[in-house]
Amino acid sequence: MPIYVYKSPSFSPRLRKSRRWVFLCLLLGLCALLGLNSGSDSEEPPKILFEESLSEESDTTSQGKSLALHAEEPIPAEPTEIAGHIQRGETFTEALNREGISHQQIGQLISALRHGLHRSEFNPSVIQNGDQYAIVLDTIGAIERFEYTKRGDHEHRFFAERTNQAIKAWKESFPLVREVVTVSNRIDDSIWNALQTSRASPDLLAGKLEYIFEYDIDFQVDCRAGDRFSIAVEKFYNQNGQFVRYGDVLAAEYKSAKETEIYQAFRFVDPQGNEGYYNATGRSLQGIFLKAPLNFTRISSKFASKRFHPILKKTIPHHGVDYAAPHGTRVWAIADGVVTFAGHKGALGKYVEIKHKNGYKTGYGHLSGFARGLRTGQRIKQKQGIGYVGATGRATGPHLHFNFYTTLNGRYQLINPDRAINRPTGQPVPKAYLANFYQNRDQLLVQLAQHNGNLVTAAIQDTKFLQIEE
Repeated sequence: MPIYVYKSPSFSPRLRKSRRWVFLCLLLGLCALLGLNSGSDSEEPPKILFEESLSEESDTTSQGKSLALHAEEPIPAEPTEIAGHIQRGETFTEALNREGISHQQIGQLISALRHGLHRSEFNPSVIQNGDQYAIVLDTIGAIERFEYTKRGDHEHRFFAERTNQAIKAWKESFPLVREVVTVSNRIDDSIWNALQTSRASPDLLAGKLEYIFEYDIDFQVDCRAGDRFSIAVEKFYNQNGQFVRYGDVLAAEYKSAKETEIYQAFRFVDPQGNEGYYNATGRSLQGIFLKAPLNFTRISSKFASKRFHPILKKTIPHHGVDYAAPHGTRVWAIADGVVTFAGHKGALGKYVEIKHKNGYKTGYGHLSGFARGLRTGQRIKQKQGIGYVGATGRATGPHLHFNFYTTLNGRYQLINPDRAINRPTGQPVPKAYLANFYQNRDQLLVQLAQHNGNLVTAAIQDTKFLQIEE
């Protein structure tokens, strides 16, 4: 088998000579072309154009380099401002973490707040949904300033600020502008609707009126069409003139339609700071018994010697008052006393009985349950909770059956609660302060006669806190 040896091809001398002639011809042609161009009248020879192109390119390049240098220069950082609020279920730390603040900064802030503020004023561990905050961070993310406002608080703000690498916290108060106005109206159906049509807050003022007259008037059953009321009450506004809240009721008056019954109340504060509501003679309005043992919807059955029983289907006496109310409504004692019975009592279901002073006793039936810890022999304060509305025993629906006893010939006897003698138990205005009380009362009486919405601040602002000498 023949063996072939591979050798790289080589050019022959003839081919080499032909290539030299081709290269020489090309070179001569290029020289001739250059010679023709040099003899032309062109104002911008190729050489100059080439140089200008280079210069333009260099200028563009230099400008690009200049812009690149400017772009690379650091832009001075500015402080970061953050504003937000606490969201539902959030902790203080979680809220600030959500804003991108480090754990270290949060820890320093909490430490400063706890050191500079009283725990009862502001506790970072006790916050609520809707609280607002504003924070300023410096260029490296450190807290420079912190501001916190509790939801609904228009009078106070909490601040923290970094000085000399340390954070200091404090509280600032913003005094509200106080006005006193007269709120008055005629009742057509309910005290709540009458307050609403007088452009006042029925939720707040109805509660204040019930508190003042709770020993004399039950506004859910005693109000009649044609009755009238007047209230001199404080209103507070912030610095922007926005209404913030109601203050104290300084005086109140309630008149029946025929003016056969007139109830008056005047707030008085003595030099020791003791305050209370008194009638026109200075007698305390605090009585032995409250008018009602709960906040009820309506009276479903009154005290009667004869009543058709809805379950027994026959006419029998009903020696009590039935207050209809939602299941679980809180029931309280109408006076101080001692629990003499707490348990199940036949048709009355779960029942509580309380013995009071001066030979009186009250009973509370059909309860769904008792207040925690309630037991026989326990001393009870007026308006202390004793149980909850239910329908235990013989009942068609949730309500409270209320019994009121007085003593007759040494024995307890059920009577109509409306006939109970509500003797005053509060102390009257001390004699040493009666002159000042009368002065305050007379000025407030003038204001109670004003029309609804009238400002009365000027007349009484100097008599709220009196300088009294014995």
